[in-house]
Amino acid sequence: MAEKVAETKVRCEAHVYPSSNRSSFGVFPKDGSGPVFIVKTLHISCKSDTYRGSQHKYGGIIIYARNSETDWYTANGSHCKSGYVVIMRTDTVAFQEKQVKWGERGQVHGTIYRIAFGESCDDRGVKPVVGEGFGIIDGKVRTTSGAFNPADDDYHDSTGYMHPFSAQYVDAIVNIWKRAGPNFPEKQNYSLKELGH
Repeated sequence: MAEKVAETKVRCEAHVYPSSNRSSFGVFPKDGSGPVFIVKTLHISCKSDTYRGSQHKYGGIIIYARNSETDWYTANGSHCKSGYVVIMRTDTVAFQEKQVKWGERGQVHGTIYRIAFGESCDDRGVKPVVGEGFGIIDGKVRTTSGAFNPADDDYHDSTGYMHPFSAQYVDAIVNIWKRAGPNFPEKQNYSLKELGH
């Protein structure tokens, strides 16, 4: 059962609202007719790249649902749940070749999705992939995405930015991932309470 979320709702970016005790957040449809996706934990995917310093560029995605499911398997057998985070280096020749070859949605986030899951975020049938995208440029998180943030679904407004509330948690998880370097797979799950916002 979904936890009670705060009554104050601000219309911006993705429709993300915290629970009253901030131990979770819900991702809501604009018109109230679809499912609500509750996130209690962020998971750093083992498919993420290792942070190699601020001289490199990275992109990331946080996925909330696919085909309205909050616990699912992708085409390549990846087991995902709401709050699944993938971070990849985007300034390599191999990544850029895949961008050109595949022509996925957005500048980088559609390509990250396909590399991680073996499927296109546009191979989605009736219901969309719901998520948000971000970048890490000069070591700092940038919360824009042309692929996932202003998506053609009921869970986003038309801006290209992450919701400020979910962005706080993404910033916290990125800092953990950066500090861990190649050891990030030693701990992949972090509760929202643990991330502390």
